[in-house]
Amino acid sequence: MQKYRDFSVCTRQALDYVCLFYGLPLADREKQHLMEAYQILPLFGDVREGLALAQSAGFRLFAFSNGSATAVDSLLQNAGIRGYFADVVSVEETNTFKPSPVVYRHFMGRAAAVGGKTWLISSNNFDVIGALAAGMCAAWVQRSSDTPFDPWDIEPTITIHSLVELAEGIARETAGV
Repeated sequence: MQKYRDFSVCTRQALDYVCLFYGLPLADREKQHLMEAYQILPLFGDVREGLALAQSAGFRLFAFSNGSATAVDSLLQNAGIRGYFADVVSVEETNTFKPSPVVYRHFMGRAAAVGGKTWLISSNNFDVIGALAAGMCAAWVQRSSDTPFDPWDIEPTITIHSLVELAEGIARETAGV
């Protein structure tokens, strides 16, 4: 499609769509309140421990997002986890969104990473599929056992249910166990 807009614009448009779809007449003030709440998101309970374990295992961690670098950096700061990440890489630098192969190649260049040794960790199926198509490894975080992976004849390199499982899961996979 190649019609890039800042992700905050996309988020606001998604809110407008939901309001139209469900017939929810929210005032602009209420919509603004929701958009501000989106800037401080709660962490899943396993995040701090999982990031600490990954960092202790020697992984260089990057935040890689469709959101702007400024917005992602702010989210990480507000959540108290920015210190775990070497850098924030945003698709805004490419003016296109995941799962375009362009953004994964851009990430690998920015991170000075090699495809087959680089892991993307996500609970978003489209992101896992995009990373795999770009030659990366991918861990799918299946937060609910009821959530299926998209049936595209593509499987994540590993599936985990908690970030606490990440470092050990990657170690097992790379050891061929």
